[in-house]
Amino acid sequence: MAAVEQISRGAGLQAAATQQTSAALAQIESSASLALRNAGAADDRVRLVEGALKESRTALERLVQSVSATLSQTRASTDTIRRLERVGRHIEKIVGGIALVAVQTSMLAVSGSVEAARAGASGRGFALVSTDIRSLAREASESIERVQDTVRGILDQIASVRHEMGQTVAWAETELQNAASIFAALERTETDVASLGAANRLILQGAQAILDAATQTAAGARQVAAAAEEASGAARQAAAAATEQAQSAEDLAAAIEEIASLADELKQQDA
Repeated sequence: MAAVEQISRGAGLQAAATQQTSAALAQIESSASLALRNAGAADDRVRLVEGALKESRTALERLVQSVSATLSQTRASTDTIRRLERVGRHIEKIVGGIALVAVQTSMLAVSGSVEAARAGASGRGFALVSTDIRSLAREASESIERVQDTVRGILDQIASVRHEMGQTVAWAETELQNAASIFAALERTETDVASLGAANRLILQGAQAILDAATQTAAGARQVAAAAEEASGAARQAAAAATEQAQSAEDLAAAIEEIASLADELKQQDA
């Protein structure tokens, strides 16, 4: 009887432990499922970030190509502007020399007029020629002044354009340096995101493995719980049968005692 009670008690304890294990495994399954969903969502976000980084890199590459082309064109234009400026300076010198010749010619014409006046009637023809020469020299000087003004204006415009091109070149070089820094930052970010994606995929795989293991273990625990429940039921049935057997034994012992008492009485009567 004690053994049956011990078996029944052990089966009950096993059933309770199995139920606790099943509850713990259910909690593990829930946590693993949540971790799996979170890891999946994180993986989606990582992929979105990777796509955005690729788009940013592509856009930055196009910008760098555009700025590089602009820089090359601007440098070529700057070289052309410098050549034009040199040509303009050369023209300015030539015009200055022509202006000097015009002044000298006018002075010579004045001197010729003075000498013609001294010569009197003999120098009238030369005086007329000197007057014409002075008129031509004056017109040439006026034309040369206009040319000089035009050349100076062109040189000022060239200097202004060269200054603006220099600023454009400086801006383009600064933008290229900034782009290089951004490229380096993008590369570092891409490396970090790739590491994050790899770690997240490991978490995803681990959560899936935990969930699979918990599911399998839970299935085994449920089988163990069912077996424990069956064992507990069998133990209860055995305890009930043992109780009935004990009662029967007690009834039998009482009957035997009664028979023995009757036998004693018969013996006494015979005597």
